[in-house]
Amino acid sequence: MHGEGFGLTDSELLHRACAKDAAAWRMLYDRYLPMVWRRAYALVGNSHLAEDVTSEVMLALVRNLDRLEQDGTTIAAWLLSVVRRQAADHHRRAYRAQAKLGSVAIGPVETARHGPTVSLETAETRLEVLRVLDALPERQRQLLEWKYVESLSVREIAERMGESERAIEAVLYRARRGFRKLYESRVVMRASNASK
Repeated sequence: MHGEGFGLTDSELLHRACAKDAAAWRMLYDRYLPMVWRRAYALVGNSHLAEDVTSEVMLALVRNLDRLEQDGTTIAAWLLSVVRRQAADHHRRAYRAQAKLGSVAIGPVETARHGPTVSLETAETRLEVLRVLDALPERQRQLLEWKYVESLSVREIAERMGESERAIEAVLYRARRGFRKLYESRVVMRASNASK
């Protein structure tokens, strides 16, 4: 199928891919990967996240080949709708992560306060939380995300890492302490710059 594949339509490639033709699947993949990545990058604004979204989307394509062939849906339109859903899921997870990790740095959010000033402060706090998180060592950042974003227990994290719960608790303790210290120093620096 090597020379002839380029002239095949999407529906022909889809039909062959459904029949377990690996070459047809590779051609579909090569045909649509650049478009999926560009759209993912446009929606999430980060190349690593775009790669994650792209992987999820292409995996979804593999899982839905039969359905796409039966529905007659165009592959491009279907892929773009999946990219939008995956990017939206990423943004929802990031929003929840910022809220949860913010509580590590500054304690529970005061629910009694309202108004545009509070909204602006909250947005700035979330941005600061993300910056601090990105500044942590990779291992500490990863464990904080698993603990506070994915809500994994210490035991689940230990199993995932192949380490003891005591070792994970020690890393989490250092990560929380480092997070707070870095967050507080950035807040003080920001306040000092604002007063100049």
